[in-house]
Formats: sequence, structure tokens, C-alpha cells
Amino acid sequence: MLFKIGVKKGLSSKYVLLFYLFSTLISIIVQYFLWQAVLINRPVSEFRQTLSYLVLMQFLSVLFPKTSYDVNDKVQSGDIALDLLKPVAVSTQLFWESVGYAGAKFMLVGVVNIGIYLWLLDFRIMPAAILMVAVAGVLAYILYFELEMLMGTLSFYTYSIWGIVTFKEAILLILAGNVFPTYFYPAALRTLSSFLPFQYSFGAVGILAQTPTTGLFFRVTAIQLAYIVLFAILLRLLFRHAVTKTVIQGG
Repeated sequence: MLFKIGVKKGLSSKYVLLFYLFSTLISIIVQYFLWQAVLINRPVSEFRQTLSYLVLMQFLSVLFPKTSYDVNDKVQSGDIALDLLKPVAVSTQLFWESVGYAGAKFMLVGVVNIGIYLWLLDFRIMPAAILMVAVAGVLAYILYFELEMLMGTLSFYTYSIWGIVTFKEAILLILAGNVFPTYFYPAALRTLSSFLPFQYSFGAVGILAQTPTTGLFFRVTAIQLAYIVLFAILLRLLFRHAVTKTVIQGG
């Protein structure tokens, strides 16, 4: 039911989906000419590999939820009180609605991204690689959702998380690898990002898509699962305390 609600929300805002599609295509075109200039003296295969990585990151960025803003809007409007009264946990409600909304975005925007991605790789992808990337992508989605929920839960204390989310976006810009491939990072920054959770929501999936080895797959998914369990515990503890600070504006 919650999944269907998310799909209906996505399909009801067709112009938003068209905006996502248009902005995605503009971003890919800009990245194409940018990296063509950066890698001008490199082999064509390296350029196509880098661009395919960035297209995959664009795909994940479009599909991944913005749950922190949803929680913040509910806290500010007071609708969070109704969600807290429901027999399903707030995080469960938001998760399945976000999955449904992601499904709606995938039907329009995601298909285009995947088509461009496959074209860049000349449609040479092994079934085992698809399976490994799919599993890592699902875990990355769950991990990113938990990060968003943790940010959103802070709105019970601050009532506005614009600054917090902006700081999170800056961290992602540096450490997640969703704007620049992590293998272009300096060694120190690459080592730091390998221990933090942000890369395992984006960059690690892209690296696995480029080098789909069994060893890398198990290492990435093991770290993803460890962070998912850790953040689930943190979220439960933080949310349990945060709801005691709930203030309904005007009520």
C-alpha cells in the first residue's frame, strides 16, 4: 500500500519527472564535454569508462530519496503527529513511499540513464556484473535512506535542517564520489573516504560496476551491511528521544 502511494505521488507530478529528465540530460551533456577536455590525451576507452561511471552516479542521485526534507516538512506542518499515531513506524512509511516514488522516476528518467550507460559500454555487460551492481545498489539505497532519516530526525530539535542538509551535501561532494570518480582523488582523501559511509552510497557502486570482481563485491557489501546495521541502531535511539521533543506549531 505504501509503495503504491509512492508510485502515485511520482506519477501525479509528471512535470517534475520531466524536469528530472531534462536536468539529467543537460548534466550528462556538460559532463561529456568537460571530461572530453580533461581526458583529451587519454585513450577513448578511459573516457567512456569515466563517463559511464558518472552516468551511473547520476542515475543513483535521481533515484535516491530526499527523506530528510519530508521529515522536516512534516515536523514543521505538524503532520508528523498523525504519522506517529499510525500502526506502522514512521521510517517504514517513508521508506516504502520513497521506493514507490523512485520506481516512478525510474520508469521515465532511469530508463534513459540506463540506456546511455549501456550505450557507453557497447552493451558488453556480464549477467554476474549486473547482479552484483544491483545488490550493491539496493544496499546503497537503504544506507542513503538511513542517512537521510538521521538528518531528518534532527528537525525535531532544530525545526529547520536546511543548513544541516547543505553541510551533508558538501560532505557528499567531497567524499561520496558521485561528482568525481574516487580513483582521481589524492591518496589521503581516497583512504579517508574508504572508511566513511558516504562512498558506499555512491562511488563504491560505480567502482564495482567498472571492476565487478567477487572480492570487491563482498568487501563493498560487507561494509554497506555494517553501516546499515549501525545506522539502524542509531536511528532507533535518536528517533525515540527526538519524538519526546515534538512541538506542533500552533497546537
